[in-house]
Amino acid sequence: MIQERDLAKMQRRMFVALLATGVLGWFAPPAKSQCQDRTIVIQQDNAFSNGIRFFLSAHNTTEATVKFNLDFIQNGTPSHPLPYIFCVSKNFDHYELLRITQTVPHQQWHFGPYTYHFVLGAPSNLSTVDYIYSLPYPASKHFVIGQSYFGTFTHKKGSPEEYAVDINMPEGTPVLAARQGTVIACRSDSDSGGNSEKYKDSANYITVKHNDGTYAAYVHLKKDGVAVKTGQAVSSGTLLGYSGQTGFVSCPHLHFMVYRVLPAPVIQTIAFRTRTTEGVIPQLLQGQSY
Repeated sequence: MIQERDLAKMQRRMFVALLATGVLGWFAPPAKSQCQDRTIVIQQDNAFSNGIRFFLSAHNTTEATVKFNLDFIQNGTPSHPLPYIFCVSKNFDHYELLRITQTVPHQQWHFGPYTYHFVLGAPSNLSTVDYIYSLPYPASKHFVIGQSYFGTFTHKKGSPEEYAVDINMPEGTPVLAARQGTVIACRSDSDSGGNSEKYKDSANYITVKHNDGTYAAYVHLKKDGVAVKTGQAVSSGTLLGYSGQTGFVSCPHLHFMVYRVLPAPVIQTIAFRTRTTEGVIPQLLQGQSY
């Protein structure tokens, strides 16, 4: 009986032999990692003469920025310079993102694993408006801020989320739009969450685009807790969904942040003013109830 490790050695030797004889012209390993958030999915298609193609699908967002790269390419030419940054502008289904063709025909060629990541939204040259945001929940309710700007848990200074706030609230609390805009992304299929980074891609969320090129993210919603759809225009106070504890969480809360997208692509959170029952304040303070 052949042991698994011996079988693996035989398969590697067979692969090397085929590659050396030219029978096997390319090697196409899968992506290094697959994000649990399936908003953006990239897959490879090997059924292409003298090359390989990569296709992108985007079903839960109408606006995102994707960075795609390969560890290495030998005797292959990509259709776009790498790393390739691509802006999603609508729902895509199996859109050809990039192809690699054999540079010198009839010679061995291969490439390393491909990687990609995405952010919701697109870079903008518009000037940010000093907007006064409403609280993202009904005025009749009051909740404690569990983490504010420069928090010591996940909102650390210098991080992409340094100006985010976490509002502690029971699961199922109505979440309202804090500013008018258009829904560009939402997710509601996850029922997974916990106090571990392994859950960081498991959150349900809604992302709203504003007229100055900024975005607001409402994160950690309950499963099936989204009440809007992509492309929908919302006003301040519109019901977006219901709070929960999906994703990287230690307790039920709403993660709220305002951000811009930088070309890298990365997000850059922005400090925002908020209208409360006590008037307009420059920051929702940790430990305070509003």
